[in-house]
Amino acid sequence: MSEIQTDHPVENNTAGIAYALGAFILWGLAPIYFKELSHVPALEFLGFRMVWSFIFLIILLFFRRSLKILIQEIGQTFANKKLLFMLFLSAVLISSNWLVFIWAVANNHVMETSLGYFINPLVNVALGMLVLGERLSRVKLIAVGIATFGVIYLIVAQGIFPWVALYLAGSFALYGLIRKKVVIGAILGLWVEMLVLLPFAVGYLSFLNFSATSGRVSHDDYTLFMLILSGAVTTIPLVFFASAARRLPLSLLGLLQYIAPTMTLLMAVFLWGELFTTAHMVAFSCIWGALAIYSADSFFPVRNRRG
Repeated sequence: MSEIQTDHPVENNTAGIAYALGAFILWGLAPIYFKELSHVPALEFLGFRMVWSFIFLIILLFFRRSLKILIQEIGQTFANKKLLFMLFLSAVLISSNWLVFIWAVANNHVMETSLGYFINPLVNVALGMLVLGERLSRVKLIAVGIATFGVIYLIVAQGIFPWVALYLAGSFALYGLIRKKVVIGAILGLWVEMLVLLPFAVGYLSFLNFSATSGRVSHDDYTLFMLILSGAVTTIPLVFFASAARRLPLSLLGLLQYIAPTMTLLMAVFLWGELFTTAHMVAFSCIWGALAIYSADSFFPVRNRRG
């Protein structure tokens, strides 16, 4: 059974809003943590993140389930070859998404990561139309068109393809599409994703450790502690999000999700001094406007009247 079904469809659920705020604020503050480790090569950072997320998720699963039920669910998952293949694909998508995010923050592209996560919901809409055959109202189609114009304007005005933003948005949207089609809980699913790629992560880190003994400079104790902390940094917001999703309508959860990229954008400009150009202003204004139109149409749909 999925762990993110809405069990209590009450919009003013205090606990649900608290969990959602916790998840999105932690995700919004995450670039501070990643900046602190910007001296660690992105692929190595990803390896540590996968290993320690795997370990942290084991602890969470033991707390959330009895050992008997957990073993049964794991056995059912590995008996389903199609499910395992889908989880392998989603693992590749989420790990590559993490890798690009780590690289982008370390190389002063935080604003572009913010742009990516603002675009992500609209990419979800496009995938829903193209893959799932979902139909949109005229107002929502206009909203998607406005956002697309904003991205195209940014590409033309700057002459630089915003690959970080588009890859983060596209890979996470595809990841969400796969996870939507597989029947597995959020925590268990992420643990299996880490498990199927664990041999690659452990193998790469082992190679780096061997290189360190052969003359490569190893990390200090603080860096190692921060890398170990990546397991908690990855999984705690996910647990909060899963708890919020069980309690809140998806429409409200969708609006709250813009807290994280808004915080990231503000930090990129005011904390790390990334340049916010006129082209960025136009692009972000189009995307914010599109999100406002799309959200308004979701809450107050305009219905055709006869007579």
